[in-house]
Amino acid sequence: MARGMKKLLVPVMLAAAIASGCTAATPAEPTMQDLLRDPAVTKFVAWQKDHGLPAIELEPSGPAPATPGGTRIGGPVWLAAGEAWPTDAEGRPMSFLAQVDFSALPPLPDYPESGILQFFIARDDLYGANFEKPEAGKFRVIWREKIEGPGKLHMGKPFGDHGIDDYSPLYERAVERGIALKPKRVEQFPSTESWLAERDIGKLLESDKGGRIYTFADKQYEQAPPRHHVGGHPGFTQSDWRAAPAYQDVDRVLINLWSDDHIMWGDMGQGQFMIRRADLLKRDFSKVFYQWDCY
Repeated sequence: MARGMKKLLVPVMLAAAIASGCTAATPAEPTMQDLLRDPAVTKFVAWQKDHGLPAIELEPSGPAPATPGGTRIGGPVWLAAGEAWPTDAEGRPMSFLAQVDFSALPPLPDYPESGILQFFIARDDLYGANFEKPEAGKFRVIWREKIEGPGKLHMGKPFGDHGIDDYSPLYERAVERGIALKPKRVEQFPSTESWLAERDIGKLLESDKGGRIYTFADKQYEQAPPRHHVGGHPGFTQSDWRAAPAYQDVDRVLINLWSDDHIMWGDMGQGQFMIRRADLLKRDFSKVFYQWDCY
């Protein structure tokens, strides 16, 4: 057969094979049920269930009310009469980021049943974070066991501040109006990014050569994307900063905020404030850790 004839026959034969359905089929992507037949995946799920923690998911639900209480991001914030707006070490006004009103949340073990936590962060290109020492960032957490006595609502802006700069994860509308957060009680489980996975099932993950555990974890993420929450487990887009020995006992989430239509952490990231359980039980909010990451 001539060399040119062979070149001509190859595409003709390929077209015929496609027409007759004889080409190799692309393997179907495994479902979660398929993956659960793998003993390694079953062990991973059992480990997750052993480490479940109660949490309160916080769903955005319209503009925040102009009241001292209520769980929200941005918007109005109550300060006592004569109380200075929080500033960083250089005297620059911070951004009011969010507040948690525990009296408006379902009961959560270890956490207060009333009182308000307010979160402020510095207005700089790192949003006040210190990535080496999460306890040493430019942020402030104010614990108000009660809101009483004379005071005033300030609508999302520091005293005398007539503009909103770019150095805040909140969009301008969220700063000005605030976004109310509606609570829902859930159970949360650690992800493969948690340092707990490295501690407890590191060998199991290393032996998962086919990546079926990670495939299953990805499907969990797709089925239930992370939401703003209090309690439960922290989430990450990169790695868990608590893997460092000094932070391995930082185990309670005060608030974890994810990027959405109202807030943006870098490139679709998340930010979190955490505390040790022992300090939370003492209601000692002077020892808080703040960190954020993004893709």
